[in-house]
Amino acid sequence: MSYVYMNKYLRFHRTSNAPDPLDSYTLALSTLSLTTKSTSSPRRLSSLLLPAYALLHPSNSTPQLTTLSPTYTILRSTLVQAELILIRVLGFELDLPSPLRYLARYLARAMEDVEKCGEGFDEWDHEAKEEYGVLVGGIMDGRLGRGCRGRALDACKSYDLSNLFPARAVALGVVLVVLGERGLRIERDVKDWVLDVGSGKVDVEDFEEVIEILRKT
Repeated sequence: MSYVYMNKYLRFHRTSNAPDPLDSYTLALSTLSLTTKSTSSPRRLSSLLLPAYALLHPSNSTPQLTTLSPTYTILRSTLVQAELILIRVLGFELDLPSPLRYLARYLARAMEDVEKCGEGFDEWDHEAKEEYGVLVGGIMDGRLGRGCRGRALDACKSYDLSNLFPARAVALGVVLVVLGERGLRIERDVKDWVLDVGSGKVDVEDFEEVIEILRKT
C-alpha cells in the first residue's frame, strides 16, 4: 500500500505547479507510517525513524539517534507534517484499492477455467498441485500464488499501473500473465474470461493495456 500512496502523491505533483515539499526519504517514511495505520497495524514513529537514520548515517563517527535527542524531535515533527500533507493529497482516503485485495479471489476463479483443470484445482492430485505450485493449504501459499503476489507488488511500484488503471484490472492482468508463465492456458475467449472471472467489474480495454505493460516488465 505504501507504493500506492507514493505513486498517488507523485501523480499529484506531476500535475501541480506547486513545489514538492517532501524529499524522497521523507515521502518514503510517511507512506510507510500511513500504511501501518491504514492496515490496523500502527507503529511508533521511532520504529521507523531510528533504523532509517542508522541506514542513512552508517559511519561510526555519526552519533546514534535516540528518542531523547533534539534531532529526533525535529525528524518526528517533520514526519508528522509529511503525513498530514500526504493525507490531504490522498483526499483523506487511506483505504485505497490494491491489486493484492483481489488476487486470491481471481486466482481461485481462474484456476477453475485453466486447461486440464475444468473441474477446479481441488480435483488435482498432490503431484500435479506441486508441479504447478498449488498447495493444499491454500492457493496463495503455493508457487503460483507467490508468483502472483510478487507480480502484484511490482505493479504497485509502477507509476502507470498504480495511477492509470483500476486495481481489479491490474490484479486480473497479473493472474493471466503468471498463469501463462507457468504454462497454464485459459480455455475460453479472453473477453468472456475477463467478464466471468472479473464478475463484470473489469473493463476489457483496461485489462488488455495492463497485460501489455506487465509483459514488458
